Parts: sequence; structure tokens; C-alpha cells
Amino acid sequence: MTHPADPTPTAMTRRTLVKGAAATAAAAYLVSRPGFAHAADAADASTASTTDPYATVRAAWLNTLIGPYDTTDPVISAYLSASGAAAQQVYNSLDTSSSRTSLWPDLASTTDSAQLTATVDRLRTLALAAKSPGGPLYGDTGLIAAVSSALTWFLAHRYGGTVSSYNNWWDWQIGTPLALNDICVALFDDLTSAQIASSAAAITKYAPDPARANGSAATGANLAWSTSIGAIRGALTEDSAPLTAAQSAIAAIFPDVTSGDGFHADGSFLQHQYFAYTGGYGNSLLSSVACLLTALNGTSWAPAAGNYTTAYGWVKRNFAPYLYYGASMDMTRGREISRYYTSDHEAGHAIIASVLQLAEIAPSSQALSFRQLAKGAITSDTALGFRVYDPLPIAQLRMASIAQAQAVVTDSSITPAAESTGHVISTGMARAVHRRPGFAFGISMSSTLIKPYEAINGENLHGWHTGDGMTYLYKAPPASLGQYSNAYWPTVDPNRPPGTTVESTTLANGAALTTTTHWAGGATVNGLGAVAMSLAAPKTTLTARKAWFCIGDAIVCLGTGITATDGLDIETIVDNRNTGPNGNTQITVDGTTVQATPNGAPTVTANPGWAYIGSTAGYVFPVGGTLNSLRADRTGSWSSINSSHSDGVSYTRRYATLWLDHGTAPSGATYAYIVLPQADAAATAAYAQNPAITIAANTPAVQAVTDASSGVNMAIAMQYNAPKAAGIQVDKTAAVITQLTGSTLTVAVADPTAQLTGTINITIDGAATAVHSADSAVTVTALTPNVRLAVDMTGSLGKTFTAVLTV
Repeated sequence: MTHPADPTPTAMTRRTLVKGAAATAAAAYLVSRPGFAHAADAADASTASTTDPYATVRAAWLNTLIGPYDTTDPVISAYLSASGAAAQQVYNSLDTSSSRTSLWPDLASTTDSAQLTATVDRLRTLALAAKSPGGPLYGDTGLIAAVSSALTWFLAHRYGGTVSSYNNWWDWQIGTPLALNDICVALFDDLTSAQIASSAAAITKYAPDPARANGSAATGANLAWSTSIGAIRGALTEDSAPLTAAQSAIAAIFPDVTSGDGFHADGSFLQHQYFAYTGGYGNSLLSSVACLLTALNGTSWAPAAGNYTTAYGWVKRNFAPYLYYGASMDMTRGREISRYYTSDHEAGHAIIASVLQLAEIAPSSQALSFRQLAKGAITSDTALGFRVYDPLPIAQLRMASIAQAQAVVTDSSITPAAESTGHVISTGMARAVHRRPGFAFGISMSSTLIKPYEAINGENLHGWHTGDGMTYLYKAPPASLGQYSNAYWPTVDPNRPPGTTVESTTLANGAALTTTTHWAGGATVNGLGAVAMSLAAPKTTLTARKAWFCIGDAIVCLGTGITATDGLDIETIVDNRNTGPNGNTQITVDGTTVQATPNGAPTVTANPGWAYIGSTAGYVFPVGGTLNSLRADRTGSWSSINSSHSDGVSYTRRYATLWLDHGTAPSGATYAYIVLPQADAAATAAYAQNPAITIAANTPAVQAVTDASSGVNMAIAMQYNAPKAAGIQVDKTAAVITQLTGSTLTVAVADPTAQLTGTINITIDGAATAVHSADSAVTVTALTPNVRLAVDMTGSLGKTFTAVLTV
């Protein structure tokens, strides 16, 4: 077989080159393992890489799909059998008749573009199955011929030629081309030159420029996808122009951005300008970049070396803080939380797969840390055994990722990394996470820069309050890791997300929501966090100021200025825990079990001291309030929250819910509760009797706490020249933390609005003797009689600045 741009090699020589290049791209880490098999089994790598760089790129790309693996490994063997059986079902339903009007009867539409991607994706499944050594369909000539014939039909009747695009641009420019390229790479030696050319021409018709998508400059995940499509198209047609264009275009993806789509220095990732998407579009971007960097590595089309380093850095800075025991936190997955086929754990596994792919090309020390991270996540995830799907709307198994994961898991020389601890605030996407041994506590906010939620294409129809201060409590094993993946989103009460202050009204499906407030962020230092948001609830008159003070194993949750005039009940949701089908988790309030039998009527407790949800957390109420406790079964379906993707199943889950009732016309109402994720009932009761943390202020001007036992003071000043609280006074708005350890005073200051310019002045009670260190934006203006600092917030974008003094 000869392709148009093929200089001289014969068909047999070409096949040898492909297989040699594949051996080049195979990681030594895997090929040394006994019984290792390759998607293309042959030899002379050096000849291939120097003779035919296009073959090198194709073979390396094939390795990211199938890769080398150990066929004697029982896990690999079982996975091959299972994926082969799934592919056989797809094969059995393929229409191979000469009179066919579609390839599958359920994908016959010529107006729904999603069926284009679904069709070619099934062909991709079959092509990869035919090329996976050890699988039941490996080398099946009948299957290969059927896929080849189906591809020709698809290019003649559905995609390319005179067919005009319709419906969703994404399917035409990204979804379908991605799968088409994979098919052509996998079956490169089985397709004719005309088929390769027709596929490339069809892709070029709809997606000619790797730097553009949907008529404008591509950004974020769209740019990663489009450059991958262009590069592999060039490798298939042996045309350097698309490869060079992709090399040039992808350079734009690596620099940090200060707003909008892309990676931010504070750990954020945004897509569609206003939405937190590290675990969604960022996940897809990482996958595409990892595979493309692998495919282009060592060729003249490889991105600059510094871009590889940048991509490696994303793992620790942007992804790891929002991964927990193999799960990608839902507060970073946007509308993808409403997709039945991709839970937080499946999304997390896809991220881990990309990390393992990067490990194949990273420097040895970096590669080891990636494999340690992956091994820790894989072996500790008790909710879902490692299985990887491409983070695309149509799920696909990736054999290469399974092989890489299994190689790491079975390598005794690799020590699994433990879960990280610390506090991360990503103001750029209005997210924060407090990580401690045994739990992680996430906070999801919104502002004028970050919208509350995304609902497009009929997805995430009930995400109304997920950006209104929703909190996520993740517990380490032996506690269940399936809180948010066990049919949580179709069954949870969307009007009662944990952590939120809400008005008891149901909004329209996918109601477009925005907020008019700027405040969504905080300050962090030494694993501590002071986080706050100003709530101006869309579609209602509800306003409030909410703060979370994270100190060790306690999170103090404060609300103030709670006001509404709609005449509807206003609630602050302390927690809303999914306890599974027929869950037996009990709620204890002040030592008494309430709601022993689940029902629809809450138990009301006036001025509670504490509560405990079994195997979850303790909750202390230092100022009382009106607490409602409820255990109830809720039934829902994915179709109710996602009209585009549903499994057609109705689910019932039992919830343990706690909320504080503020009445129907609150004016300046407040709340205060302390979450103790590590405490049992006895420890919660003891803490309520003698709390370590004191609330110093909870007013619209300032919210503050002190913890004498750890020498920590925290204040959130939401008004200029707010009254002094917890020994802290600020002349503008700011979040401030002070920590006194021995003779060392650490001061941390941030602008959670990311709007301030010029300096803010902070006064801290007490004198100091010397300045040990200070960030360049910080000027210590006085040491006595009180410490005074001036901090230049110009361009800070919510960053925390610190100074360390001797006292």
C-alpha cells in the first residue's frame, strides 16, 4: 500500500517501519516485562525513526491507545476478554448489508450530530479490538474488512464529500475527527490509500485549521483536541504542513492565563470562560496533551522542551489538589456531573491515566513521582476498580492505560503516594479545598467572574445552587468513597446542597443564573484557610455573607446578613448525606437518635448543641438555632437532570439531612456551626462542651474566629474599615490569617475579590521585634506597639501574601 506523499518504500517496507517505530515509542518500563505484547510486533526502531518520522508519530499514537502490555498478566487478560466481549456486541449489531442506510439502527439520524460521533466511535471500538494482541477479536480479518467497508460508507454518506454540517459543531470538528484518526492509525496497514485520503479530506473539510474551532481561535480543551486532530491527520497523509501547524498552535495552550479558558497559576482551570472545569474539559485537555506530547516526542514537530515541563507541572498544581482517593472532585467537573456514565471516580481514573502517559516521557525523577501518585490513587480507591475511559461523551476503553496502571501496581519498587494534606484556594475558579489526614472538605463558590453552574445541551438541569457555597465532604476509607458516585446527582434534593443558604423554591430546568457579587476566595497559609463568599442568590431577593474557617480537623461555618423578602422559607443546609439504598445511617442530636425510621417529616430541635451523622461527621452549634433533621428516601433518574444522556433507570437513595431554618422573612439572620469530620458522637459532644475555636465576630462587616490552642486568628473583612476582630483590623476588604507558633508570627493576607488595586493596611494586635521574611508585595510599616503591614494587591488575582516576624 502506498500513500500519496510516500516517497519510496513499498507496502511491506512501510509495515516494517510502522512496527519498528512502535517499538521505539514503547516505554522501556513496560517492554522489559515478560510476555509483553505490542499492537505492532516488530523490530528495528532506529531505522524507523530516522527513515520515516510519520510512521514514528503514528506508532507512538497507537501506543497511547493500545500500547505494549503483558499478556500473561491475569488482570490484563481479563480486561482484554471483557473489552473484546463488549466489542463483539457492537460487531454483532453492525449492519453490513449492501442496502444499509445506517451502520447501526439506533444511529440512523441525519439531524442529530451526536450520532455521527457515536457511529464512528463504535467503529473505533472495533478497530482497536482487532488490533489488541491477546484479545478475542485480535487479527479477525472479517472484522477488519467489515470496519473498512463501514468506514467507506460513513465517509460517503455521513461525513465529508457534499455533506453539510448540522446541529452541534463539536461533533463535526472534534468528536468525529478524533475517532476517525484513531481508526486510521489502528488500521493503517489494512486501509487503502484512498480511504486514508478520504478520511483526511473529510476532517479537513470541517476542521481545516488546528488553531481554530467553531469559527474562532480554539482555547483550552478545544485547542488540545484540534491540535491533536491536525497532527495525526498529517501523520496519516504524510504531510508535514498539518503537523507544523499543530506544533505552532499547541504552543498557545501552555502559558498560564489570568482570566478565561486555560490553566491559572492558582490551580484553577476554566472552560467556556466562566466555569470550573479541571475534572471535565481540563481532564480532556490533559489526556490530549499527554498523548500528543508522546506522539511528537523526539520528532521535529515536538513542542518546545519548556512546554513539556509546564505540562508536568499541571499535575501537581492544578489536578492533584482536586483528586481524592482516585476521584476527581465534582465541584471541578461542571455539567459533567449530570452524565450517568462518568462518575467522579471514572473521571479521576482518566486523569490518572494521563499522568501515567506523561510518565512514559517525563524525566526519571518526575516519572517516578507520577507513578507513585497513580499507584496511591489506584490502590486506595475502594469505590471503583481502575478502569479508564476517554473523557469524551462517548466512553471508550483504553487498553494502554490499563497496561500502564497494572505495570505500576505490580511493581513493588514503586511506593504509593499518600493523600496530600494542606489547604488550596483557587480564586480563579472560586474553589477551595481543605485536606487533612482522613478527609477532604471542598467549597464551591461563584462571583461575577465565575458563574454558579453550567447547563447547556440539556445537561445539568438542576445545578442551580452548586456554586452557592456548596460544600463537599470526602472521607477516607474505611468510610465509603461513593458518596457522589452512587446515583447522588439524580436523587439528591437540588434545593438542599450541603453548605448552601437557599430559598425553598424550584427554578426552571437549566435556568441561566449569574451573581452580582465579587467575593469568592480567601487566604491560606500552613494548611489553614479562611474562605468566604458574598451570596446574591439569582432569581430571588436572598442575600447573605458566608465564611468557612478551616483550622486543623475543624471547619467553622458562619453566615451573616441573611435577608430575603420573597416570603419563602430560607434554609442553611448543614449536610445532605447520601447513605445509599436503604441506608441505615443514623442521626444523633444532643445524644438522642432522631429519625430512627425514615419518613417525610423532619424532627425539629430548638437550640441544639451538637449533632452526629453516623460514619460521616460531628456538627457543633455554638449559637443554637432551629435544627431540622430528616432521613428520607428520594427517587430520581438521570433524565431529570440531563435530557441528552440517560440510562433510563430510576434510582432510590436514602439521605440524612440537617438544616437550619431562618424563617420566611429573615433580616440580617445569622448561623454558626462547626464541622468535625474526624469526630464520632462522643468526641462531638465533648467538643460542644469545650470548643477549641471561638467565634470572635459574625456580622456583615467582619467574620472572625480564634483558636487559642493553635495560636490562630482569622478575619474576613467584607467592608472597608470594618471593626477590629480576633486582634485584626483592615482598612479595605481582605481575608487575614495570623498564626503564632513559639516566637514566630506568620501573617497571611489575600484579596478574595481579585478586584483591588493599590495597598491595603492591616494592623495586628501585639508587637514584634524583627521581620524574618516577607513577600515582595508586603511592607512591614511598624513593629510596635502593634504590627502594621501594607500589602499591594495590584494584579494579585486573589493570591495570598505572607510575612513572617519574630515576637
